[in-house]
Amino acid sequence: MTLIFDTPATGDIPEPTHSQALLQLCKRLERAWTLSDVLDAVTPMGEAVFDYPNVWLALFDRDSDSLDFLTHATAGHAGAISRQLQTMKIPIRGDVLLEEIMEATHVVVVEDARTDPRTNKAVVAALQNRTIINVPLIMAEQRLGALGMGTYGDEEGVRPPKPWQMELMQATAGHLAVALDRVRFMTARREAEEALMQEKERLQVTLHSISDAVVTTDADGLVRYLNPAAQALTGWPLAAATGCRHQDVLGLAAEPGSQTAPDLVGRALAQGSTQLHAKLRATPRTGTPLLMDLSASPLLRPGGEADGVVLVFRDVTEASRLSREMEFQALHDTLTSLGNRRAFEHLLGQAFTATRGSSAHHCVCYLDLDNFKVINDTCGHAAGDELLRQISRLFLAHLEPQDLLCRLGGDEFGILLWQRDLPQAMQVAERLQQGLAAFRFLWRDHVFSVSVSVGAVMLDASTESVGAVLQAADSACYVAKDGGRNRIHVYAENDPALAQRYGVMEWVSRIEYALQNDRFELFCQPIVRLGVAADVEPPPRLHCEVLLRMRTADGTLALPSEFMPAVERYHLAARVDRWVIRKTLAWMVEHQEHVELCCINLSGQSVGDAAFLSQVLQAIDETPVRCDRLCFEITETAAMGDLAAANRFLHALRARGCQFALDDFGSGLASYAYLRELAVDTLKIDGQFVRRMADDPVSFAMVKSIHEIGCLMGKKTVAEFAESAAIVDLLTGLGVHYAQGYALGRPAPIDQVFLETVPR
Repeated sequence: MTLIFDTPATGDIPEPTHSQALLQLCKRLERAWTLSDVLDAVTPMGEAVFDYPNVWLALFDRDSDSLDFLTHATAGHAGAISRQLQTMKIPIRGDVLLEEIMEATHVVVVEDARTDPRTNKAVVAALQNRTIINVPLIMAEQRLGALGMGTYGDEEGVRPPKPWQMELMQATAGHLAVALDRVRFMTARREAEEALMQEKERLQVTLHSISDAVVTTDADGLVRYLNPAAQALTGWPLAAATGCRHQDVLGLAAEPGSQTAPDLVGRALAQGSTQLHAKLRATPRTGTPLLMDLSASPLLRPGGEADGVVLVFRDVTEASRLSREMEFQALHDTLTSLGNRRAFEHLLGQAFTATRGSSAHHCVCYLDLDNFKVINDTCGHAAGDELLRQISRLFLAHLEPQDLLCRLGGDEFGILLWQRDLPQAMQVAERLQQGLAAFRFLWRDHVFSVSVSVGAVMLDASTESVGAVLQAADSACYVAKDGGRNRIHVYAENDPALAQRYGVMEWVSRIEYALQNDRFELFCQPIVRLGVAADVEPPPRLHCEVLLRMRTADGTLALPSEFMPAVERYHLAARVDRWVIRKTLAWMVEHQEHVELCCINLSGQSVGDAAFLSQVLQAIDETPVRCDRLCFEITETAAMGDLAAANRFLHALRARGCQFALDDFGSGLASYAYLRELAVDTLKIDGQFVRRMADDPVSFAMVKSIHEIGCLMGKKTVAEFAESAAIVDLLTGLGVHYAQGYALGRPAPIDQVFLETVPR
């Protein structure tokens, strides 16, 4: 039976001691800081005033729409109450009595919980409740829950409250509601403070853990905090740095034209956004100058007012040194310190541009030393290297300051004679030959005389391209050598000697015939992972490079060095590359489960051809081949020739899952900045360094440097022309990832790769 009382009966007047009991309750509630304290404070009222020792709090949990019951646990037998707090959560929805309590504004009494149809009999049996009294706890129209009291078991039996008790219970509930609201507020504030402290600790741990140096300042640029990385880099401990100018802590150098260090904080606050500063010069407390990349970001309060700046920086001294070294190497020959082929082509490009639509003219000479191989074979590479250094100095002595001399590779040199006509160029070439004729190269007990063959061509408004002028000079030089060496030959259109030397048109017709009649053939050469013992790991799937050969009319195989110049010269590269890709994809479909990676060379002309890219994508989409097992190789020269086109090509195929390798890396040595812009996976170290690294310290250093740069940028390295076991051992010791060459496997017809064991 549920009894509802709105007002106490007339004859039941609270005794004077009840006011004292409320006063004592208020004093206890003033010291209540937790829910347990609140329950402890009200329990004496239930025991001493109301004669209900079974007291609990039923608090509304809005998140779960349930009531949390807080009570003191029994000591193990009826009537004995322990001060150990226990909680129980009961859902409100579906419980008739709880729904009534949460809607009531008055005292709700259940005279006998065992017989009342609205009570949860399972809960009643578990708790042994008899009479249940619930007083709503309401604070500022917000329902907090209820104060509960009642009898326990048969010993206490059924004992409903008297009117004066209910009136006093409502007064008690009012005081409890105020106390509960205060406890909840304090609990929320404490939890917020703890969360804030935990977040601060997490931020501190993060700042202590990251490798970048972090400094925070106030709005005046005075240091507030340094993480351990910043302390190590600047040499300032946190205690000493706090309150100091950030310029002093960072050790910033004065800006050019100024006697003061830059105010990084002031600039960031003035702009109101992150400011990036590259390669700032600084001298930390350790005294060792360094370069740093730094970002300065304003720290803003919620209202937008600046509270300071966070400076994040890192030491880029070594990376900058490597970049400068690579930039120097990109334009210089390591043996002679002359410009290299890339430098020569760059200057030719500038000269070519200057001649467009003008009367400007220059002369380009291609020089090839005669009988250089004899000296190399007789006395070794060390003698050949010394000869090249001496001849470089001799040539420079006969040139004007505005002339450019470069070593193009091997025993070949290029000269750009600035604003010279052919008669003047012939005089320079003759002086070079005469100076060389008077020169004697001494090496131990040997004395050698040296001569040079020269090919010359004019660079003017009629010149087709930089590639065309280089090809013409090279062709003229070969004619000079074929004519008896130590000669000078000037290039001219329709020169019979040039036609006889190359038979270019004949090669063009052969290439056309090969394309139309499948006279090309594919070979492959293994690329071997270094540092893996054969008895430790099972034999890997095939990792190889596809190589091209052409079957001539007489049945012999022509190497790419014989027909590719004509392919490039007459813009047949895209057609040849399409043939190679189509045949390779067909082979891959049959064998891709046994292939780890198949590398395909592409011409620079193909990489820059939008139609070719579309055709390659179509071929890949139409062929059931795993793109992650395809790798396209492009030369460094091709990539640098048109960086934008190369990146478009790379990104389109990488979207399919294909990989890319930068071939012949080191022949021109792309600058660090350019290399970072190319989305390639692998660097193939140019073979001219690899094949000589066993007996040439400079070549060894080049291979080591290229590998280290590759690793620094997260790229794999492959060494070409690994032609001896000694070279393979050196590459393994350097940590080069892969190698390719005769010491590890010779090229074989691609159709026979899985019919016979390819050397590993």
